[in-house]
Amino acid sequence: MKRSRLWELKKPIIGMVHLPPLPGSPGYRGEPLREIVRFALREAEALCEGGVDAILVENFHDYPYPIGKVPTSTLIAMAAVAYRVRETVDIPVGVNLLFNDAEDELYLAWCLELDFIRVEGFVDLLLSDMGPLLPAAPDLMRLRGILGAEGVAILADVQGKYTYALPSRDVTDSARDALERGLADAVVLTGARTGQTAPLELVRRLKEEFPEARVLLGSGVTPESVPELLAVADGAIVGSYFKQGGNVHNPVDPKRVKELMAAARRVRGA
Repeated sequence: MKRSRLWELKKPIIGMVHLPPLPGSPGYRGEPLREIVRFALREAEALCEGGVDAILVENFHDYPYPIGKVPTSTLIAMAAVAYRVRETVDIPVGVNLLFNDAEDELYLAWCLELDFIRVEGFVDLLLSDMGPLLPAAPDLMRLRGILGAEGVAILADVQGKYTYALPSRDVTDSARDALERGLADAVVLTGARTGQTAPLELVRRLKEEFPEARVLLGSGVTPESVPELLAVADGAIVGSYFKQGGNVHNPVDPKRVKELMAAARRVRGA
């Protein structure tokens, strides 16, 4: 069985390429797709210059996000962008289609030979600021088997930012279901909003209960918090800190990337 390249890395740091509004989204202003591709490549190259381990391409500025299915125009644009990024960099690349379009993420990853996807609603029924999210795991994992896409790692958010489980239940129970019943390759913990981190005690609790599981941090990681967080967690997804001034809407700043990656290497002993 093929294994995702992401798991060849020790405590990987995944840098975000936050795309501008794509065709089909309310914020799209008619820019040629080639300009969006060029922007994405500049961001990816800046992340690589700073030394990240992997890249996640996301339609971050497409809010308000559709639930469960993005427009066809958005999917086509994402395919073009992700393909060019994949062909340009030598590190693992993943894709995220907000909000919870997990099956199209998997189709993209399978077709474009990407390494991983991120799923917002995996095993819980969630209420979000954009509407309700149904659990993606049953259909997604069957599709992965049909496609033979076991080499695409599934990173499953557990009651992630901007979502609330219905009915309310302990995050540990959600993580257990994501790993044991949903068959996720890793779970992702976040704070309540972009830029906020998950409580360290929660990370510790999950690692104590599931020592063999991969637990990633999905937001709020900084050079100052890396030593404490990565001592427990198995990696992190970083967006806001890597941007100029720490503003999620700004371009990537390679100096900030290098700063955080230096802290991560010290923790990893490499």
